[in-house]
Amino acid sequence: MGFRTDKEKAMKKYNYALKKKKVDKPIIPLLDYINSMKKYYTTSSCSGRTILLHELGKRKIDNKFIVKEHGDVNIDKFLNINLGELQGKIWLKMEPFIIHIVGKTLESAKKVLEIGMKSGLKHSGIFVFKPDRYIIELKGTQNLSTPIIEKGKMLVHKDYFIYLLSLADEKMRKNEETWKNFERNLRLKFKE
Repeated sequence: MGFRTDKEKAMKKYNYALKKKKVDKPIIPLLDYINSMKKYYTTSSCSGRTILLHELGKRKIDNKFIVKEHGDVNIDKFLNINLGELQGKIWLKMEPFIIHIVGKTLESAKKVLEIGMKSGLKHSGIFVFKPDRYIIELKGTQNLSTPIIEKGKMLVHKDYFIYLLSLADEKMRKNEETWKNFERNLRLKFKE
């Protein structure tokens, strides 16, 4: 299987995800642009999110989202849940933009990586090498991760929880600026 076949398969999955509304709406124009390019395609992405995560077990698959926001935090959504009834550990997390892009050649992968790094996506690299398939992971630096409940007991005061939510919101805005900067720089570079 070569790059072309892999891209065709990835585009079928992408179109299916679009149809099922499983793609973060704010970054669809960026994904469409990358996927329209001959030497690139995307495999996964997230525009960034603020979540309450119920850690139910040691495996990631055992965890459950209680609340998930991809934009501005709706504080009421986070506060109007009876978190005290939940056992285990509850985490408040703000996770940054992340995107996986496949480049056809090492040179094409390096070009996108360089644009990403210059745009502020510092947690990035090329991490899989196969002929015709160089995967670039671009990831933002804005994040927040703190437990707020353990064994049904609230670990933080309500005012502090509200503060953490506003901090997550602030980080989300910086995160959005970063990925928009990447999109702008990418379009400028490939216009040349």
